[in-house]
Amino acid sequence: MTKNSEKKHSWFKRIKEAIRNMARSFRSRSSKVEENVIKAFDYLDDKVIEKLNDTTLYPELEWDATVRNNNDLSEEEIKFIRDRKLFIREAFAKYVGVDVSEIHVDDIPVIAFMGSGGGFRSMIGFTAYLRALQESELYDCGVYITGLSGSCWGIGQLYTTIAQSHDNPVQGLLEIFRTELDQGALNAYGILKRFAETSDPQTAVELVFGSLIRKKATGVKLSVMDVFGTLIAAKLMIDKDPTKQLGDFKLSEQRKYIDGGKNLMPLYVATFHVRPWKEDALKPEDAALFPNYEEIFEIHKMKKDYYRWYEFNPYEIGSDEISAWIPSWAFGRKFELGKTIERFPEQSFGLLLGAMGAALSVSLIEEIKGLEIFLPDGKFKDELVNIYNEAMEKIGTHNQQVLEGQHPIPQPNDYNFSYHLNPPPPYKLGPDNNEIIHLGDPGPSNDFPMYPITHPNRKIDVVIGFDCSTSAVEHEFFDKSQDFFCDRRGFNRITRDVTNKYCEVYDFIPTGKANDEFLPPAQKQFVLCYMRYLKNDKVDPSFEPSTSKSTTRFNFSYTTAQIDLMTRLAKENWLESEKQVKGIIIDAWKKKKYARLNGINFP
Repeated sequence: MTKNSEKKHSWFKRIKEAIRNMARSFRSRSSKVEENVIKAFDYLDDKVIEKLNDTTLYPELEWDATVRNNNDLSEEEIKFIRDRKLFIREAFAKYVGVDVSEIHVDDIPVIAFMGSGGGFRSMIGFTAYLRALQESELYDCGVYITGLSGSCWGIGQLYTTIAQSHDNPVQGLLEIFRTELDQGALNAYGILKRFAETSDPQTAVELVFGSLIRKKATGVKLSVMDVFGTLIAAKLMIDKDPTKQLGDFKLSEQRKYIDGGKNLMPLYVATFHVRPWKEDALKPEDAALFPNYEEIFEIHKMKKDYYRWYEFNPYEIGSDEISAWIPSWAFGRKFELGKTIERFPEQSFGLLLGAMGAALSVSLIEEIKGLEIFLPDGKFKDELVNIYNEAMEKIGTHNQQVLEGQHPIPQPNDYNFSYHLNPPPPYKLGPDNNEIIHLGDPGPSNDFPMYPITHPNRKIDVVIGFDCSTSAVEHEFFDKSQDFFCDRRGFNRITRDVTNKYCEVYDFIPTGKANDEFLPPAQKQFVLCYMRYLKNDKVDPSFEPSTSKSTTRFNFSYTTAQIDLMTRLAKENWLESEKQVKGIIIDAWKKKKYARLNGINFP
């Protein structure tokens, strides 16, 4: 055994012992059935490692991957859009109240349903809104479904055998929430019990915790947030028969649910917090080829940090900020110069869900902002703010930026598929000189996935966004984050109608220029129906979901009664806005039809 493999084997042994010790601490409460779960951790590392080269489990091991270095939509997505419009033609005709013969597929508005961050609250609330959309017959007219953080967790479950085995996956998922969320995701005994109730605890353990071993085998360093991902997966992704679930743990397998346009296409998101003083530095051997590197980097590192947005869909993973896209099955591999260096199994979708919802690993400044919101206004809070501001003044602007940009809980590490994408040396200063990227929750940048829906070649007409975030009750965060986004992407946000507190309407008009050195400018006008998840006196005048102690973003346990209340609230809020939204969609359809018949471009 080589020194490197000994090191890996030792690490796997420590993982196994930690997990087994956690499980055995509950021995006094466990049954013989639950003992089978504990035994499943025996030799888990060996069982996983021996399957790493199994092409029947991982056919992607026989495929090489290259980086697509442009911002065209993938061929698969282009075909999906065409197929989806044909698939929904009859449903759209029924929704707008005309005969199907009056519907030309080119006139059907491209509609996206969008969820916010907010932990399990947004996961439940967004799913409840989707059920309300179904009841109004709008859901079947959509083309995309996208979310951020907690709403990604809900979308992710929709595209698994767990939900898809139901006649109505959305309703089925709500029923699962009603019965399966009574114990928190971080409850070790709850995980043990859940695995014990499956038909094959060994397979359940391999699917969830084996993902850590498979990732570690690639040579990348694990983070505590990878473990968080496995706990989320253990809570949300394991069904009664895990032997049929290997595909549920592969993002690329979700294409079987959308090919032919038979379902909405999911778009998931994460961000890379780029700190120029840290991520943009060159390796010594590369710096040696860069004229006056030390002097130039001293200036470069003073730049402000920013968030680079990444999109994950069943066909591809990438970022339009760097015009780089790879097949979704290739994420987790080493890349250099736009090509695969090594082949590894596709990274577990469970780990991806952990990164997408990694609110626990935000930067220090975001933790401070959260504390400031949490503290009640008054003298004590004012004094703390003054002390902090005075301390920051003493260390200087750049040192403050470096301090506040740290992540007390490290974000996951993954291989950077854009590593040295643009040869030859000397390489430009920037994060693409880093072999590793750190993906996390996009919430600090924007609580909505605005970036993927405004991809320069994704022509979305109407976006219905459901804000189930902590800041839904306060308009300030929405306004600030959307203004920043509009400035960066190149939009003017025009208020159309804000008379309905449950549904505000805004037009996003491209300016023709992005105020950003990385982001391609906006190309397509769209309308946003901004739906806030607010209390409703018709349901319960005392329940404000964004501020209730029972629905904080770090609460991972919900009772059946809570979920029923949240579902009723989403339905009632939707009913307050249903007619308004329908009018907007019909208006978009008529304008597209008029443009086509008169030979003019629809903006």
